[in-house]
Amino acid sequence: MTQDRRKDGPAQVEFIKPTPLADKVPAMGGPRPSEALRRAEDVVAKVAGEFDGILAEELADLDKLMAAYHANPEQAALDKLFRRVHNLRGQGTTLGYPLITRIGTSFCKYIIERDTAKPLKPMLIEQHLKALHIVLKEKRAQEGDEVSLKVAEALETAVRQELP
Repeated sequence: MTQDRRKDGPAQVEFIKPTPLADKVPAMGGPRPSEALRRAEDVVAKVAGEFDGILAEELADLDKLMAAYHANPEQAALDKLFRRVHNLRGQGTTLGYPLITRIGTSFCKYIIERDTAKPLKPMLIEQHLKALHIVLKEKRAQEGDEVSLKVAEALETAVRQELP
């Protein structure tokens, strides 16, 4: 429904008739839901199998972005770093690396919610990146070991201390 308000009279209302869902989705054909789900799971499994390689490339790029930030500490460089870590964070758990998600979430929280009255701590960013490297190097898929969990917890604590 849209409204058109005129200066010289009452509002005119135009009703837009919705398109029935049946007109958009065929009643016959297409995969069964169970088949569609199986296909989707196969695709996720294939990508998960390739994630180690993708993660290694992403971490190398993150290192370059961090070096660029050190050379020129401007917001644009930090934004690029944030976007890449944010993307990894979103893929981590789905592809079998919940520690990537946890560490990435801590990093993103620091960048987004930090007290801007305090100077940014590049060392805290670097610690997050090093932790991501260790997750890959040690193949800490799933929840990780006791040490990995303590590192993630320590990063989260350090970030909380930087928040307003």
